[in-house]
Amino acid sequence: MILEESMLRILWLLVFVVITGLMFAQMVPVEIVNEAEDSTGRLLVTKFRDVIRSSPSYTITYASDEPHFKIKIDTMDRWKGDPENEGFSTIYNYTILLSYDGLDTYCYNQLGYAGRDTLDRVAYSFYSDLDEFIEAFLAILVNYLEE
Repeated sequence: MILEESMLRILWLLVFVVITGLMFAQMVPVEIVNEAEDSTGRLLVTKFRDVIRSSPSYTITYASDEPHFKIKIDTMDRWKGDPENEGFSTIYNYTILLSYDGLDTYCYNQLGYAGRDTLDRVAYSFYSDLDEFIEAFLAILVNYLEE
């Protein structure tokens, strides 16, 4: 039992060391998975991707075999089937995952809705949530490695 705990701790330490190498690099790699079903949702994902691209802290990645954060964004029209209101807003769910070598680990998610006129603000709130999560993650990681 003690040997298993020690091996598990060593394994996690190795995973954290690999991930930490990327996290303390100049730019944190982020993969964006677009699962938008509606035009307003697709526009929201595009705006978020543009925020990430313009950030000095993050870079878009497509390499699934390297440790990175994955942001999965699902959307659907809030008024689907209502011809008078369809396209004015979207319901979204975004999930932050830690991804390494095809294995995704759930970290955080948020459900909400956004009107077409608020997409910029919502895209920046996704960015802010991601940034806050990564800062908290790194703080926990540093504390763990110092133990």
